[in-house]
Amino acid sequence: MSQPIRVAILGAGRPGVRHAEGYKAAGGFAVTAVADLIPQRRKAIMDGFGAAREVAEASELVADPEIDSVSVCLPNHLHLPIALAALKAKKHVVCETPPVLNAGEAKKLASAAAKAGKVLLYAFQRRFGGSEQAAKLAIDKGYAGELYHARASWMRTRGVPVGTGWYTDKSRSGGGVVLDLGVQMLDLGYDLLGRPKPASVFATTGEWMKSQAPPAPGHAGSKFDVEDTFSALIRFEGGKSLELAATWAMNQPPQHNGTVCRLHGDKGAIDVYTRQGPVLYRNFAHNGHAKETLMKMPKVVNYHAMMRHFREAIAGKAKPLVGPAEGASLMAMIDAIYRSAATGRSVDVK
Repeated sequence: MSQPIRVAILGAGRPGVRHAEGYKAAGGFAVTAVADLIPQRRKAIMDGFGAAREVAEASELVADPEIDSVSVCLPNHLHLPIALAALKAKKHVVCETPPVLNAGEAKKLASAAAKAGKVLLYAFQRRFGGSEQAAKLAIDKGYAGELYHARASWMRTRGVPVGTGWYTDKSRSGGGVVLDLGVQMLDLGYDLLGRPKPASVFATTGEWMKSQAPPAPGHAGSKFDVEDTFSALIRFEGGKSLELAATWAMNQPPQHNGTVCRLHGDKGAIDVYTRQGPVLYRNFAHNGHAKETLMKMPKVVNYHAMMRHFREAIAGKAKPLVGPAEGASLMAMIDAIYRSAATGRSVDVK
């Protein structure tokens, strides 16, 4: 029997716990260490998943020869230095989203992963959800034909993240809702469209709902110098397009709270998020009526599916779904969103 892959959880907040749950469900891993500044968080990982070693600083674990892989679940500004150090120490890495702060940093990690010969997987969890996997399978089978447009949004009525106060502090987060919710929907829509080559972006951002941000525990008067809402239109070579929008807080009808992902092809359409599950629409009549097919959901989903995929990538049986190159491409589009919003005009994706 092969030895389990020894994992360290770097950052034991909600994402770190979800990673640990995924490792446990997937099998083949052993959560052996945890790093977090908050002792109670470290204790939760130790008690729940058997980690025997705890430290406050993540940097103490990245070079540990007794650790094979790390999950980077830290504030955004720490993704690059910690993931870079782990790759240089010849460790496999799962890094939470956003991958890094910009495309330049993503390229640095891509180079480091190639040099180390280790797996770098960015934890875009929506790739592994049940509805999303079902939609991807239907698209790959050609049920909707060639997709040419997608609309993806994540619109919270009230949901400014609190954490320990870093989400709304640009010096640590790098940005607001674009890097928090927007990058998730960008990855999903871009992937389901078939990852066409991006050409240009027109985007707007705003800071309309700062008053709705609850204070972070122990951080009264926390900074709020990031955007809380954005919208963008991405044009791809060949004429495909993607509408994106996300907000942390918006006054809207209650039923509009949540996510939308709709895809339009020359033979059909897919609505990824409905109360019943993902729905495929085909055989459109002249009056617009269509046959509706509720798609079958996979059995292995979410972080269980993600970490199973990570294990297969480490074994050389799969290529990371969102690896170094994909991370760099996504961050190039994110950079373009911010440039367009700052200039008020359409910009090319570099």
